Amino acid sequence: MRFTKEYDLSSLMISISGVRGKIGQGFGLEEALAFSKSFAFMMNGGTAVIGRDSRPSGPYLESLLTSALLASGNSVLTLGLVPTPTTKAVVNLSKANGGIMISASHNPMDWNAFKFISKKGFFFSAEENSKLLSIIQNGSYPKEQISPKGYIDSGEDYIDLHLSSVLKRVNVAKIKKKKFTVFVDAVGGAGSYVVPKFLQMLGCKVVAHNCNPDGTFPRPPEPTAAALKSVEPYFKKSKAEIGFALDPDADRLVLFSPKRGAVSEEYTLPLALTNVLSSAKKKSKVVVNLSTSFLNEEVGSRFGAEVIRSKVGEANVVEEMIKTKAVFGGEGNGGVIDPTIPSFGRDTLSGIAHILNLMAETGKSIDTLLDELPSLYMDKKSFPLAKGMSLESLYEKFKSEFSPKVISEKDGLWMYVSDSWIHIRPSNTEPIFRVITETKSKSDLETTLKRVQQCVES
Repeated sequence: MRFTKEYDLSSLMISISGVRGKIGQGFGLEEALAFSKSFAFMMNGGTAVIGRDSRPSGPYLESLLTSALLASGNSVLTLGLVPTPTTKAVVNLSKANGGIMISASHNPMDWNAFKFISKKGFFFSAEENSKLLSIIQNGSYPKEQISPKGYIDSGEDYIDLHLSSVLKRVNVAKIKKKKFTVFVDAVGGAGSYVVPKFLQMLGCKVVAHNCNPDGTFPRPPEPTAAALKSVEPYFKKSKAEIGFALDPDADRLVLFSPKRGAVSEEYTLPLALTNVLSSAKKKSKVVVNLSTSFLNEEVGSRFGAEVIRSKVGEANVVEEMIKTKAVFGGEGNGGVIDPTIPSFGRDTLSGIAHILNLMAETGKSIDTLLDELPSLYMDKKSFPLAKGMSLESLYEKFKSEFSPKVISEKDGLWMYVSDSWIHIRPSNTEPIFRVITETKSKSDLETTLKRVQQCVES
């Protein structure tokens, strides 16, 4: 069967992170159905897992996706409101053919997305994404079945298996003994229920904030330190020993500390990494992406570990981790990846567990642990591409301005310049390009940012 309709996918963000767009402005029911039917065809009569965040468009997109899967003879394991890492873990644990997380992550509420998950819980590879798109472009969908054999079932038991798998990675008894008071801001998203439940399993007293999953996102959805300023008074009032803030699909994790308040998302990974490397073998390998802070090299050097840099994007980090047999990995956006957990991707539960375990094992407060890391001098900016400007010509401007010692072009342009680095690349999730800069001092950062601005504006 072939559809004669041709879809204009130009307004959608299609990348290694799935497909996302604004509801009714590119990602409407017709487009969502096309992707649903294509995904259903790829499931080949097997079982698919569906999870979603709290966006108001989530339930009807879930119904549409479920219909497409059932009509093609597939079965559906439905999870409801769960974090992205839980959906990925359930695909792995249930031995499903694949799954979809319905969430536009840190994008505003009027966006939504399908994050496509393959067997064993990995996000679709570039090859699988290409196949998905070719099915849509060719209109080569299977005919709907009159008497499909598929069924719908709940995956609730598998959710608990995900939580248990994380608990196995830490000293639960020692964490319970500390009786930590923990503040949680789930931005009314997918972590609103699961994360407080997980903390209670660790014996923590939970102070829940923004854990009503009504999809309104009471603060900016991307959990950066700047976005969390409005939450700091609530954290301080809670008298908690540590706080955790999530994004809407709960795969990014940012910390609050009593002394500092909300800290940069770049601190999450090196703290979790410290816990993992403290019991890992010497010369272990760790993978982070090109846009992630030097802090991880600092932690790696303390334990004799090698830090390898991949392209940006969870799927790219995971691919490099598998290739190098890395013991840990992640991204500087607050994404912690532990390969021993069945989600094998950015997982807030993993980050929370490792950081609480570090506090319990060392007997140190989160502020003391942060003080033991070097100061962070980093800036992340986003720009629209100027009319008539290509990314290639922009890259040439940066090369000419900075005369870098080392260049990598495997993901946009990455330049190493005198103990500093600059990364320029198009976003996987928004119609912009990003410039991320890190230096060793505040003055160097200020000088570098002025030169960056000149390159963008000239």
